[in-house]
Amino acid sequence: MADDEEAVELVGGSEATADEGVMSASLYDRFDQWRSHRYILPRHYKLQTEEDTRKYSLWSVNFMITCSAINTKMLNPNFAIMCNPYSGNPASFESTSPFGFNSATYFIPMCTLIGVAIASIFIGTMSDRLGRKSLMLVLGWISAVGSIVKYFTRHTFWGFCISNFIFGFFLGNLPIGMAYVGDIEQNQKKKEQLLGMVVGCFVLGSSGGGIIAVLMADVGLFAPLWVGAGLMVIANILSHKYMIEPAKNVVEKPIDIDIEDKFTLNEDDEDVKRPEVIDQKTLWNIVGGALLDNIGSTGLFPLCLSPLALETYYAQFEMKGEEPVMSILAYQWLSVCVALLVIPSTQMTPWFFERLGVAGVCVFGNSCTAIVTSVLLLIATAFPATNLSFGFFVFSMYSGFPFTVFSQLTTGPMLDAIAPADKIGFVQGLNNASMNFGMALAPWVFGLLADATSTTAAIITGICFSVAAALANAPLMRHPLMGKQSPKPPAQKRIFKGEDEEIVQKMLSGSYVDPELTLEIAKHRAMNGMPTVVPRVRPYGEEKETLGKLAKDASATFEFRRELADRILAGLASGKDDPENLEFSKEELVQFLNTVSRGDNQDQELIHQATTDLGVWMGDYLEDNGYSPHTASVLMKQMFMTAFPRLTDDGPELTEENLEEYLIRNRRVMNSYAEHKKKTSLLGIFAQNAGGYHGHGWW
Repeated sequence: MADDEEAVELVGGSEATADEGVMSASLYDRFDQWRSHRYILPRHYKLQTEEDTRKYSLWSVNFMITCSAINTKMLNPNFAIMCNPYSGNPASFESTSPFGFNSATYFIPMCTLIGVAIASIFIGTMSDRLGRKSLMLVLGWISAVGSIVKYFTRHTFWGFCISNFIFGFFLGNLPIGMAYVGDIEQNQKKKEQLLGMVVGCFVLGSSGGGIIAVLMADVGLFAPLWVGAGLMVIANILSHKYMIEPAKNVVEKPIDIDIEDKFTLNEDDEDVKRPEVIDQKTLWNIVGGALLDNIGSTGLFPLCLSPLALETYYAQFEMKGEEPVMSILAYQWLSVCVALLVIPSTQMTPWFFERLGVAGVCVFGNSCTAIVTSVLLLIATAFPATNLSFGFFVFSMYSGFPFTVFSQLTTGPMLDAIAPADKIGFVQGLNNASMNFGMALAPWVFGLLADATSTTAAIITGICFSVAAALANAPLMRHPLMGKQSPKPPAQKRIFKGEDEEIVQKMLSGSYVDPELTLEIAKHRAMNGMPTVVPRVRPYGEEKETLGKLAKDASATFEFRRELADRILAGLASGKDDPENLEFSKEELVQFLNTVSRGDNQDQELIHQATTDLGVWMGDYLEDNGYSPHTASVLMKQMFMTAFPRLTDDGPELTEENLEEYLIRNRRVMNSYAEHKKKTSLLGIFAQNAGGYHGHGWW
């Protein structure tokens, strides 16, 4: 027993001198002990390796963010009624002194958002240090309690505002969710989509809270707070069960990107290597542009609804005792449902990202905000307030709003691209802080401006801020990680993990590669469900002076392909005599050959282009070597069929029934070339067979 203990110590030590047999025995003993003991796999391993586990974890995070957004914006449709003591609703505040109606209406949500904005500055950094899940749960439980406390402070304007401000500090979990995506997803394209979904859940929750308020209008102005508290409890339970804390210091490191003078890109080129430090200039460019964007967006929403639409299509008619074009209920539904349009925005952004780049989409979104706001202002002020003009107003808002959201969906991916691994939460916190400061202060300040001057002046100011945001974000379009990216080559033109880069690079460039190595690459790709390499077909002009070498290389290929067919046929023949000892099944072989040639994972357009390019090569060769394909096309076709006899009778698809016949015909063709020292064929390039005998290989 003492020997065993010593052997264990030697295995674990740095100066192990026990012989290999003792070490192995000790290791086996310990393995037997491990097998008999109960163990618990750390959940972060499942997060890294199991798709369903990752999916449920992300869903729980998104649901928590959605519920927090619901609680943040839940009572927004009711603020205009709360702040109007003449609304006839007994729950309205008796006084909002010292504010007027517009400024008081925006002051209440400002209190919440100021709390969220201040907290966001610190929450991201705290989650970097303390962990995402624990902080998310702390915020969630306090928010649930906060909704109940706010209900009991509903009797006075200032008491309600103070409770909104205090518990606003605990509703800022958006940066944690965005940082969580940065932790678990390294693929740039997928990360952009997931970040868009996180922001989409936030905006969707903002809309959902308003919908709850409208549906519960008859119950009471403050009754939805109880629903919000219940949703937060459910979200906390789900997050506790399904959300998994990412492992610290366990990050998949992508390979470096080097696209200069390179024929192809690697499989992992979408995995962006994180920088060591933050680019401060770019960081504040992004944050400043986001702040300008959120201030400018206030001109569109909510100012274009309240006070613009409210005054134009409701208030002026109500003051005259006439039937308004828009009812209060219609106003509430318009204000809450417009946020639902973020759903098509999240679906469209990946398409725009590929064509404009992330920064380009941001500038496009800023520009759309300015244009849509201008159109709405024009409709409401230049045309009479009728059902027709109101219809155009609603149509313009709802058709243009999805494009205005683009700018808000791009800030997260841009910040993530410049964030070191230990600063992801910090930069996303800055993003959320700038967004909430803009959303908090701008409506209130614009409300004061509208009270002091006019609604039109306030909205025009918002348009100017949107234009300024587009100009501020424009320089980011030149950033290598945020501008329009070069189109990624198809999978058939890329190098995958585990492949010899030099060999595959030669194959892709159309250079000669030993046929055995070529087959090894094809086998590896087929076994892993990857498309086969489609080499570049070099133009005839590039190879005109090296046809002799091409012929010599071809002879080696003929020899190899003939021997390969021999081995396969021999294996099939032995299987007929002894089926149980068949080295490989016909089904597997057919699947392999079909996958290599024209599998479902192949880019058929690329295959067609390569075939076309080969036809052009042949035509150029014939024309340059004394043939007249333009006058003897029928003869050329006959020569083609002679040089390339049919290998299959029923199309290119191989089956278990025609496999053996295909192999026999293939061998006949390869043998006819390999056996002759010199043979002039259609291409006139078949020179002396200089191929070698390959006596080894996987087959």
